[in-house]
Amino acid sequence: MLSFTYLLLSAFLIALGVLLWRLRDSQDAYKTAALCLWLGAYACIANAPIFSPFIEPEMAILGDNLSLYVGFPMMALVLLDLALGWQWQRATWGRIFLALAAMFELMRRAEAGNDYGEFVLIASALALLVAFFRIIKSAITQGQAIKKHSIVLGFYFGLMVASLWSFNTTFALLWNGLTILTFGGYLYFAA
Repeated sequence: MLSFTYLLLSAFLIALGVLLWRLRDSQDAYKTAALCLWLGAYACIANAPIFSPFIEPEMAILGDNLSLYVGFPMMALVLLDLALGWQWQRATWGRIFLALAAMFELMRRAEAGNDYGEFVLIASALALLVAFFRIIKSAITQGQAIKKHSIVLGFYFGLMVASLWSFNTTFALLWNGLTILTFGGYLYFAA
């Protein structure tokens, strides 16, 4: 059952990533969001028990680490970028990717990986709160209905907190995938 859940979640993540990638007149942030979704899909596929005889454990751990330590903070920054109108270029997103990957490796070698993971999730949650505030504030000033924004963003934040709560458990990957899926769905339907 867990294999089916991971495979279904990865299929949704891949499909939503393709939809975000193909948006016309989109900013580079949407392509970065698609990358975050695909990192989550890779983690789900690599950790599906049905593939465990074919995939080395190191590759499964790599998927988890990329999804958690790079995908999560980047998706928080994507939402912050879109909410604040920064419009970062691809080169900036590439530098952020490299910085997050390098920081993870430094913390892992310093044997502070778990503390760093919790810090990343808390910092991402705080960045999301700032982005939510800006999105709802701009929706109010433009006279848009804020109910759907509030519901979806609240659900997304709840999944983010659940991911933080389940950090060192077997359900961390599932919560992470659901959070990223909600994030991608919001971006696609809000675009």
